[in-house]
Amino acid sequence: MFNVNAALVTQSTDSSSSSINSNITRRVQHSQFHEQKLIEKYCRESELLKIIENAVASFTRNYNLTLKPEEALAPLLIRLDFEYSDLIKHGQQLLYLALREPLQFAEALKYSVYGQVRDLLKANDNGPKSIDIAQLHTQWRLLDLPLQENLLFKPTKFKCPLGLALVHGILSAYTPPEILVLQSIWYCGGGCMRNAIQTSSTEAPLCPNCSRSMSEYQKLRVTESYRLIAILPSVCAETPRQLNRIYRPILVRLRAHTYDCDLKLGAIYLVTGYYNSTSTSYQFESCHLKRIQRL
Repeated sequence: MFNVNAALVTQSTDSSSSSINSNITRRVQHSQFHEQKLIEKYCRESELLKIIENAVASFTRNYNLTLKPEEALAPLLIRLDFEYSDLIKHGQQLLYLALREPLQFAEALKYSVYGQVRDLLKANDNGPKSIDIAQLHTQWRLLDLPLQENLLFKPTKFKCPLGLALVHGILSAYTPPEILVLQSIWYCGGGCMRNAIQTSSTEAPLCPNCSRSMSEYQKLRVTESYRLIAILPSVCAETPRQLNRIYRPILVRLRAHTYDCDLKLGAIYLVTGYYNSTSTSYQFESCHLKRIQRL
């Protein structure tokens, strides 16, 4: 009797656990769908839709000019700027998501834009009717986020906001530009007529048919430059100065699309971004950088 009861209890526990897991999965899927629809609605009601339409039109035009099959695998780069003041008025839910979960916001943005791109391609009379999601690269920036004490990233004071945060201070160093591979396109030279798309990697993939190393379309590789910059905290320049203290700079990865201003040593900058816990070479990933006049 004891064994039977134990089995019944186990079955009941397993069924309730699977029910809980399925409910969580449904909620996550519903949340993601809701976020994507919010972004789509915001894009359609703003000038961002025009940016997406122009990018798709340029992609189709380039394909029609060459009519090369590999051009259908070319990347589609779409840069979207979200104004803080406009989000406050017309997209507070999106602003909350971006502040709380910037990576989740970026993922929802990519899938939302991908859906809009597919609809535009299907409506075209000429050109590709669809693209792979690996071909889409959405580069987003949140502009003019005001300086707020609760958003400041200060690891020396154990203040590391998990969402979108701010780094405020003096530029003390930066590296020469380095290259980040966004996408590379590969083909099989063994007659298999297979293509492959790789992101953030330059290693030749193996053909799924013949297992040979594939060759790259060198002209179709897309890259972006980035720098690592060091930002000293603003307190290091305050008076009166504190003796017997060494200030450590915050290392930030600064991709080319995230800033428009010049980099000048000793100047004051405000960086919007998020903490990167997986990198060993830097601490902070930039979403936007701007120069400001004073500390």
